[in-house]
Amino acid sequence: MSFVCNLDVKQGHSHNFDTDDNSTFLTLINQILIETRLLNNSINGPHFNLTNSELSVNNILDLIDEITISEDSFIVDSDQFYNNTIMATVVANLADEILRSYGSAHGVPSNIMLSMDFGNVINHSMHNVNQSVIQNSSLTEDKTSLSPNNLDYSNMKLVDHNKAKAISERMVEIYHRELIGPKSNSSDMTLTNLGTSLLELNNAVGNITSPVDIMKIVHTKIHPYLQLAFNLTLKR
Repeated sequence: MSFVCNLDVKQGHSHNFDTDDNSTFLTLINQILIETRLLNNSINGPHFNLTNSELSVNNILDLIDEITISEDSFIVDSDQFYNNTIMATVVANLADEILRSYGSAHGVPSNIMLSMDFGNVINHSMHNVNQSVIQNSSLTEDKTSLSPNNLDYSNMKLVDHNKAKAISERMVEIYHRELIGPKSNSSDMTLTNLGTSLLELNNAVGNITSPVDIMKIVHTKIHPYLQLAFNLTLKR
C-alpha cells in the first residue's frame, strides 16, 4: 500500500519536531481544554461515569501542575500564539498524544505507536486479540483473516479511545481556526492535503480503525504535511 508523501519516510524512526516554550505551553493548554470537554461529556452525557469524571479531573490537575512547575522556566510570548508555525507544532504534539491514547486503548505501548515500526504494532495488536476470536472456526480455517482490521476490540479501553477522539476533533478545529484562513494560500496542496489527512484521522479514530492504520495516517501524512507546510524542523 502506498501513501502520498513528499518526504522520505523511513520505517522505524518517528518525527520528533523541535519545540519551544510557546508551543509546549499551548500544547498543555489544549490538553486541558480537551480534558475539560471529556469531563463535561462525562457529567452531562446520558450515562454519568464517576470514574471517568475523576480521571479527567486528575488529568487536568496534573497538567496544571506541569504548567506551574515549569512556570519559572517558561519564556512565553503571547504575540507568538498567533504564529501558525507554533500552532502547527501544537498539532504535531497533539498527534503524538493521539498515538499514545489510541495505543493505550488497544494495548499497544506508546514507544511502538510513536515509532514507525508498523510490523511491531501489528504483532502487539494480534497478541491482544480476544481468544474467542482466535478460536472462531471461520478465522482458524483462514489465517489470512487475522488481519488488524478483523481484530476484536471488545476489550478496548473506551476512556482512552474517547480521549483520542477528542484530541483528533481539536486538531481539526485548530486547522480551520489557526492554520488556514483569509491569508492562507488556498492553492497550497500541501495544506489542503493536511486538512484531508486530519479528517481522515478523525474518521479513522471514530470508526475504531486498527492502531497500525492510525500510525500510518500520523507518520506518513499528518507529520510530513505539517513539516512541509510550516517548515517544522526535526530534533537532531
